[in-house]
Amino acid sequence: MNISSTSAHKPQPPAGWKEGVRQWVDKSHSNPREWLFFSFLVILSIGYSAFAMVAWDLDFWGGVVVNLLGIASMVLIGGLRLAGVRLSPLITALQAATLTEAFCITWMTGGIYSATISWLALSPLPAVIAYTQRARIAGLAVGWLLILGLYGYALLGGEIAMQIVPHGLIHWHLMMAVVIFAMQVALLYRMNTVRNHRLQSIQKKSRHLRHVHQQLKHTQQQKDLFVASVSHELRTPMNAILGLADLIHHDKSLSTEVRTKIEDIQKSGEHLLTIINDLLDHSQMEAGRLQVVKEPFNLTETIHTSFQLLKRRAETKPLRYTLTIDSQVPSWVMGDGHRLTQILVNLLGNAIKFTERGDIELRCTAETGAHVPAGMALIHLEVRDTGMGIPTDKQHRVFQNFSQVDHTIARRFGGNGLGLSITQGLVQAMGGEIHFTSQVGQGTRFFVDLPCELTEAPAPFQAAQAPLDSDQAIRILIADDNPLNRQIASLQLRRHLPQAVVTEVVSGLQAFEQVRDGSFDVILMDLLMPEMDGLEASRKIRTELPEPQRSTPIIALTANTDKDELARCIEYGMNECMLKPFNRTHLVQRVLSYVL
Repeated sequence: MNISSTSAHKPQPPAGWKEGVRQWVDKSHSNPREWLFFSFLVILSIGYSAFAMVAWDLDFWGGVVVNLLGIASMVLIGGLRLAGVRLSPLITALQAATLTEAFCITWMTGGIYSATISWLALSPLPAVIAYTQRARIAGLAVGWLLILGLYGYALLGGEIAMQIVPHGLIHWHLMMAVVIFAMQVALLYRMNTVRNHRLQSIQKKSRHLRHVHQQLKHTQQQKDLFVASVSHELRTPMNAILGLADLIHHDKSLSTEVRTKIEDIQKSGEHLLTIINDLLDHSQMEAGRLQVVKEPFNLTETIHTSFQLLKRRAETKPLRYTLTIDSQVPSWVMGDGHRLTQILVNLLGNAIKFTERGDIELRCTAETGAHVPAGMALIHLEVRDTGMGIPTDKQHRVFQNFSQVDHTIARRFGGNGLGLSITQGLVQAMGGEIHFTSQVGQGTRFFVDLPCELTEAPAPFQAAQAPLDSDQAIRILIADDNPLNRQIASLQLRRHLPQAVVTEVVSGLQAFEQVRDGSFDVILMDLLMPEMDGLEASRKIRTELPEPQRSTPIIALTANTDKDELARCIEYGMNECMLKPFNRTHLVQRVLSYVL
């Protein structure tokens, strides 16, 4: 007979028993109640065995029987649990068996006068693992009701014959103390284990949360990089679209029909650029990186300019479009004039969009004096319209991202739902507050309160504007790897500077070599180029070339709006930065400012 056939006929333990033990081991690690249940079964079984042996030695046959029945009940209850019976009824059975055994022993050894009354008092201890508070209280109450019953029985004159001499109970005292101590140790051990498990669980969850936080942080960084990359990639072709449209629009040979179409291209391009700027601002706001500058600007002029930007749009409807600036409003304050323009354009644009006829008013007042710190003014801006209004139950959504009053708004009026959200973020970034009131069919009023530091007009703004045209033979170097960008910049410059000598290169390395071998009045330098980027080329010009090439003015042309990159441009020696798509007149003014 071979080994395999022998092993095949070898008796195997029942599969159910093994499975029950395995399930109990698994449950005992994860379920404190399960662990304590079997711990009590084992401790009580050992205690009952010891009590039975002591009773046997003392010829206390009633005690032997009661404790043997207690052992049998413990084995039966444990077996039922391993067989898969629910724990809840077995806990009740354990309490009943423990109380019954304790009461019988107490009754046979003197009742209320018995030293084993302490065992009866502690026998309801398994009630602590019951599932409900009511079951726990009931289990504890039964034990004390039995004690009170024995006490009442004694007061009424009832007598109980002791079936064992008091001297023999000394062994019972020791055994009860050992069992009670063992149950206390089991409880303490399990409580400590549960505490350690909970601490480990908390630490595991903390590690998981830290990991999730790092993932979210990484995702946010990737999203910021994506938005910045998309913004850069979109601004580059937008520079070509708007630049060429501007050049064509000023061609005097164009027919009225073609000029109108070019104007439509410009408007569409500017609208697309607004959407790009909104998405970028939204991303910076979410990342907590939205920045506002604090510099002197002409408040009244900024308000006038913002109002005039939307005047032509308002004139396409039967609207009374008005501006009111109180005489107390200061002219010059410290703040971010560009961001204020963005706020007003958003609010006025919304008012025009949602008002078919009636009034739109921009009103500005200022508050100074006792309620405002010295040297400060609280600027109050109000944009009022008589448009469709906002329902009361929808007003809480006004400043939410990508949210509009209802789903039909985008179809009827357009928009991406970011304008007012960005406006609120800008106002808060400038230290102000924004709120509104609205009634359906009567219109809406937006109120912006901005604290501004008063200042005087800076000297540069008191000088006359630089001219837009010059017949000088200005030498200009344009470094950009995009041929369309080079062409647009060259055409825009030659429109106002007909005698300009424009040299074009496609990399930072070529720009460095051109400046090293020649002489230029101004350099227009793109940042992202092959072989050598604009930053490195500027650094080499500033550090490796002699005068006067070393001091050649360098204007960075970039589609990247990241503040850190703009700061790096200055750090690497560039004089200033211009963001694509750039304005033609502004470009010419900046070039002429370095040569006139």
